[in-house]
Amino acid sequence: MIVFWFLVKEGFHGLFRSGYAGIFSIIILCISLVLIGFGYIAARDTLVLVDNIRSQFDIDVFLYRTATAEEIQQLTQEISAMPEIEKIVFISADSAAQRFKSEFGEDIFDILQYNPLPPSLTISLKKPYQHVADIELLAAILANKSIVDEVKFRKNFLRIIERYQQLILVIVIAAFAFLTLISVILASNSIKMTIFSRRDVIETMKLVGATNNFVRAPFLIEGTLEGLCAAVVAVIFIALSFYFINNYLQAFISYRALASYRFYIGLLVLGSLMGLVGSLRAIRKFL
Repeated sequence: MIVFWFLVKEGFHGLFRSGYAGIFSIIILCISLVLIGFGYIAARDTLVLVDNIRSQFDIDVFLYRTATAEEIQQLTQEISAMPEIEKIVFISADSAAQRFKSEFGEDIFDILQYNPLPPSLTISLKKPYQHVADIELLAAILANKSIVDEVKFRKNFLRIIERYQQLILVIVIAAFAFLTLISVILASNSIKMTIFSRRDVIETMKLVGATNNFVRAPFLIEGTLEGLCAAVVAVIFIALSFYFINNYLQAFISYRALASYRFYIGLLVLGSLMGLVGSLRAIRKFL
């Protein structure tokens, strides 16, 4: 236990002795963690928004006007039994005419002297099946039903949504990997400079019998502390930014920034790991 606390104390001393190199590494790590934190929240909320938009698009199944009530009921029961289905709403020809009047302000009977609007089913899908491939497969099955005239859904718009959703994921992953790599390299360079400045002390420790692990431990602790310090500053900055957005910008924007305690703990762990990995990288090369 005495040895452990000695190594921890040496790690703290090394952090203070690192000077401008350590401060620079902490600043860069902090900036990277802030960007990662904001990027994660922005990507998460964007993907949630995309999912909400996707869930609002239903499948419209238009039926032949000659379809009987029994046939429509049988078809509704068949569709309801499918695992993809969340909800089915039947819209009769008269209900369609009323909807036309409420949306366009004119009575379809006054325009055409008859109601050309067919009965239809509006189908909502469960979340796992709200993808273009799943919808196309279901639409093909429904189109083969004897009383179904036409199946419509906004395929092109859904394809655009899926394309942008995939693009967002790629950008977030690439940015995370780039920022993490840069942070690790900078933390590693800081530890390298510390090792170089203390090379005489390290040689003396080895001459008196210190093991490699004993020599390496303070530098690992120093790198971890650099990452943890950067993470603490990043967490405070992000939390204050969210507080400002939620309390002073609500009059201008409807967006509300939300982050759980797991998000902040994740940043603290990530920052510590960045510093630790940077230290390992430097130690393997120099010790």
